[in-house]
Amino acid sequence: MAFEPIYEVAVMGSLQKLCSGQVVAEAKIVPPHGEELTKILGVSAVADVITTEVFTGEARIKGKVDFRVLYSGNNGDRCLTYRTEFTDKIVDDAITGGRPCAIARVLDTDIVSATEGEIRLASVVETELFGQISKRIKYLVKGGDEIYLGESKVGYTKVLCEVDGKTEVTAESAINADKIECVESRICVNKTTASTDMAIIEGEIVSDVVYSLDGNMGHVMLTTPYTFEAEADGCLSGANVFVKAYIDDEKATIVEGEENTVVISYEISFCGCASEERTLQYVADAFSVHNELNKTTEKVEFAVAKHCLCFQDEASGSVTLEAGLPIVDSIITPIGSSVLITSAYATDGKVTIEGLVRTNIIYFSGESNSSSSVSVELPFSIFKPLDVKEDDLVYATGHVLGIFTKIRRGNEIDVRADLRLTVCVSEKQCVDIITEMSEGERIEAPTAAIAMHIAAKKETLWDAAKALCVTPETITEQNPELTFPLTGGESIVCFRRTIK
Repeated sequence: MAFEPIYEVAVMGSLQKLCSGQVVAEAKIVPPHGEELTKILGVSAVADVITTEVFTGEARIKGKVDFRVLYSGNNGDRCLTYRTEFTDKIVDDAITGGRPCAIARVLDTDIVSATEGEIRLASVVETELFGQISKRIKYLVKGGDEIYLGESKVGYTKVLCEVDGKTEVTAESAINADKIECVESRICVNKTTASTDMAIIEGEIVSDVVYSLDGNMGHVMLTTPYTFEAEADGCLSGANVFVKAYIDDEKATIVEGEENTVVISYEISFCGCASEERTLQYVADAFSVHNELNKTTEKVEFAVAKHCLCFQDEASGSVTLEAGLPIVDSIITPIGSSVLITSAYATDGKVTIEGLVRTNIIYFSGESNSSSSVSVELPFSIFKPLDVKEDDLVYATGHVLGIFTKIRRGNEIDVRADLRLTVCVSEKQCVDIITEMSEGERIEAPTAAIAMHIAAKKETLWDAAKALCVTPETITEQNPELTFPLTGGESIVCFRRTIK
């Protein structure tokens, strides 16, 4: 017998959430000279990541929070904006280096204090780190002559390359306005396509533009599609591409003419990876009829990407004004529209996404001849039929595409939020793989003339051969009536020569 084990190496990986952290960002906003703040109509905050430095076990994140305050003052309704930067250090064993994607989102924003001349705000910002989780596995593929291998197959995800890049997008629209008060934008990735050494990313940017005209505030929503071809060395046609998109900066100006035009320039960036599904044929067990085999087995746990899709849905509800608030005559603008995903999980055949849509509705009341606001929270539970099972891993993100309102009565407003949701599902796998094997002691030849084995359900030829310690050829030659895999209960008989 020639004992010649041969090994190969596989790298199993996927883009997964590594860890998260929280930090508080604060802002002190002062109205322009001569401006007095009489009423706060709404506040909002949007967080984003600027840079990320990664070391083994540690990530240092630098980000920004853009605060916006809509208020009524002695010169009418106005908007104040303020940008503050924050830093966060996340320490976690899951961080192993590379170029992970960092995502920042605002969980809550509070008014700490407000006077006629100053507003203090504080936002709780959560940063999440996504990166490649890879496992390098050495596994047995051959054992040598008369070494019989119990082989199995399992699917796994192979990360091919990182996908990133930067680009600029411009949006414009005719607008009858004197001044742009503020702009709130969200960016969505709707579709990704992989080709050789390239990933094509398609999506849209949605901006709520709040403007003023003759002292009155108005709102227009701009939706701008984009397409970006990102260089991705190692990407293959048909691969799966998962990316996050970021708005690094945006600037809005009014171009005067016969008809004024608002022009918004965006600087956007992308971070993610391309992967493909592969099949690993590995050895879970082995035996020899001549020698004992000393085997080292490793239990390998990993996740396999199953689905990553984008789709549109909605959340709807109504809000009733609290006692004391003036009745609604017209809606001016929503502000601070965001989605907070509270849970995402799989049951057999469907994915459930639960969360809240948050927004502030600024409205005008003829009763008080002034602007007022009402905070809105729309809880939602959205179901998506998918080929999933209960213990699959689910990650979901969401963006508000638009807020649409209808005044039902003077004190009640119907609200609908159109959402763009992204859901990624991975399947947990756990397999036992032989990573090392050596030859043991010689097996004494049995003296019995006959050996019998009662088969279990779904038993294979290899299972039966190992149980009887004979070659598979011996079983098929002496039991030609058997059909594998077995139904269970079959008697398998093997005859041997006795040693005298």
